Amino acid sequence: MIAPPLPKSNFSVGHRLGCFLCLWLFKLAASVIFPLVEFFKPPPITTRPTWVKSYPCRPRLGCRIFFPSNYEPGKRLPLYFDIHGGGFAVCDARTDDPFCSSWAERTGMLVVSLNYRKAPWHPFPIATTDIHAVALAVLADETLPIDRNRVSMGGFSAGGQLVLSASQLPGLKGVVKAAIVYYPVVDFGALTNEKLEARPYINGPKDNLEMPSWWIDWGFISPGQNRRHPLLSPYYAKKEDLPPWVYCIGAQWDLLRVEAQEMIHRLAESDEPSDSEQDFECGKYKWTLATGCSHGFTHTEPTSHSPKTKAEWIYEEAHVWLKKSVLS
Repeated sequence: MIAPPLPKSNFSVGHRLGCFLCLWLFKLAASVIFPLVEFFKPPPITTRPTWVKSYPCRPRLGCRIFFPSNYEPGKRLPLYFDIHGGGFAVCDARTDDPFCSSWAERTGMLVVSLNYRKAPWHPFPIATTDIHAVALAVLADETLPIDRNRVSMGGFSAGGQLVLSASQLPGLKGVVKAAIVYYPVVDFGALTNEKLEARPYINGPKDNLEMPSWWIDWGFISPGQNRRHPLLSPYYAKKEDLPPWVYCIGAQWDLLRVEAQEMIHRLAESDEPSDSEQDFECGKYKWTLATGCSHGFTHTEPTSHSPKTKAEWIYEEAHVWLKKSVLS
């Protein structure tokens, strides 16, 4: 999608100071709260990775590697790269351990959870180049039983953006056959207030990205950066530069829903109205709207008394969809 460049302009000193303070307080709170939660409520041993491994290209960014329990030595496995969320500023690959361990069991894939350096010390495109470099190192690692003809990537929120960004780069473009992106940010060309005004819904809960989006924008995007660069805003990427199979999951009450919905409709060349609340699957493209859910629902959804949570149901849908592409 060709669009004129949109360089980032600096906001007022007061706005930038407020974003600076809020983002660093957010990072400080995360650095205290997450370890405390992990200390008082340790994750089950069943969610731990099989291996943790680092590569010379990024020695401080360890990969968490999950084998399915029924792995047969000598067998090549389809590969799934997972990229965690956190607004490009917080969390690390451990955040997704429960998902990665269950995904390896569910699909029989080798799951490699990737890490990346965080904003604001490391703004765009550092996270993209980190993911790209480490993913290439994993693919070149002969000690891992990877079927390199069956490679996919998935990510949550900021991780979804990084999936669609890094997969455009040499060595991954054409190699990553399928992408699964959960409530991704795909368009930094629109500011938070514009996204709020574009929401096709009313009377929903308060959007939990309404304020953090401003902090993330300040910390992740440098002044003068083209907001519509396809590596920053995959919404503007050429169809042929993205993975040939894309499954996008949006949340009904999410600031990022519209941009993701419009992008997947454009890729699928769908006639369905882009603000429709109907799910669709068109060729190699699929869209699911998690109704009644807000941003981050896969990691915050409370335990349900029903047989399946919304996230669990969507994971099953994603597995079925992968069977048509890299698991076929």
